[in-house]
Amino acid sequence: MPTPHPHPSTPMTYTLNFTGDVMLARLIDQLFPTHLHSPNYANVIKTFIERYPYLSKYNHKSPWGSALELFRRGDLNLVNLETAATEGVEKWPKKVFNYRMHPENLGVLGEGRVDFVALANNHTLDFGESGLRDTIKGVRGVGVKFAGVGDSAVEARLPAVLQLPRASADDNSHGDGVKHTVHVYSASDHPRDWSVIPEFHLIDYTPSTKHHLKTLLTTPPDPQSQSQTAQPDLKIFSIHWGPNYTWQPSAHIRDMAHFLIDECGVDIVHGHSAHHIQGVERYGRGVIMYGCGDFVDDYALNEEFRNDLGGVWRVVVNTNTNNDTSGGGKAKGLVLDRLEMYPTRCDRFQVTLLDVDDEDHGWVRRKVAKLSEEMGTRVRRELGREGQVIVDLRD
Repeated sequence: MPTPHPHPSTPMTYTLNFTGDVMLARLIDQLFPTHLHSPNYANVIKTFIERYPYLSKYNHKSPWGSALELFRRGDLNLVNLETAATEGVEKWPKKVFNYRMHPENLGVLGEGRVDFVALANNHTLDFGESGLRDTIKGVRGVGVKFAGVGDSAVEARLPAVLQLPRASADDNSHGDGVKHTVHVYSASDHPRDWSVIPEFHLIDYTPSTKHHLKTLLTTPPDPQSQSQTAQPDLKIFSIHWGPNYTWQPSAHIRDMAHFLIDECGVDIVHGHSAHHIQGVERYGRGVIMYGCGDFVDDYALNEEFRNDLGGVWRVVVNTNTNNDTSGGGKAKGLVLDRLEMYPTRCDRFQVTLLDVDDEDHGWVRRKVAKLSEEMGTRVRRELGREGQVIVDLRD
């Protein structure tokens, strides 16, 4: 939380928490009192509860586990919601995995104090266009902003507009009295079959797509529009990209990330999809999290890529009291200070924030450091006071 009533020349500090995939369908959905009808998944969960009786008390707080406190302390929380939320039963055809959760269980987002969900991913349309409409209605209904899909093609491409401090009554006493605007865009590079759905923001890596993105992200807002205000103090692009299970992003993915920062004014690239952690790149005045990994789900374990290990990726930003342009152009109201990654493990449908003496904590911090350093980004050798892995984003 920001410190209340700072001196005018003292920078305010805000924290933005990011995660990768939050997949609340299938077995997780069955654990909640209200859930979709699915006899097969229900039988599996019955076996789990017999073996682990504490799961009988699973509720909307449970998926967050011991990481919940980080989200409660965060100034903004942004995740990738990797499922449709619908009671519809008609699946998108010829798809291997079709995920859906009961819309009532979107209350999980409220318990985690989630402000934004990326909905441009490869599961939002698993139950067709009606399932997409249900998902949009449900997310709106719990008061969470989203991007990457919409009721129209135009809405699917517009950003979610957030504020720092939060635009909620209980946060009015915090901060410097100034509202800082944050725009969050979202897109996915797969599945290609969904190119026929204009309400889904699908991209590729062609020059025409780059032209589209630059126009979208840099065109001054329409004064008559109610969906955008002034140019934001912070610009985020949340993107579902690349193949599963590959440690380093491809050349065209890195090129797109650099393009978003260089040509589109993006400050933070929030990447997800690979099902495991990938490296961080400090690039220009921005930061790229190529793959935030899986956060909470019911997936089988991949022992090589350790898809059960993820993290809360916390970007710390400061108010720009020195009018720092961070590389040129008009000074923004917020500047990046550092990235702090808190290693986590998903075990039996619940997240655990890892202690520094846990061997999995060591595995995560070594992997993040190695992958990031291969892209020229240095990770601090010393951990933070709470055991977090730190990448400095200012000189």
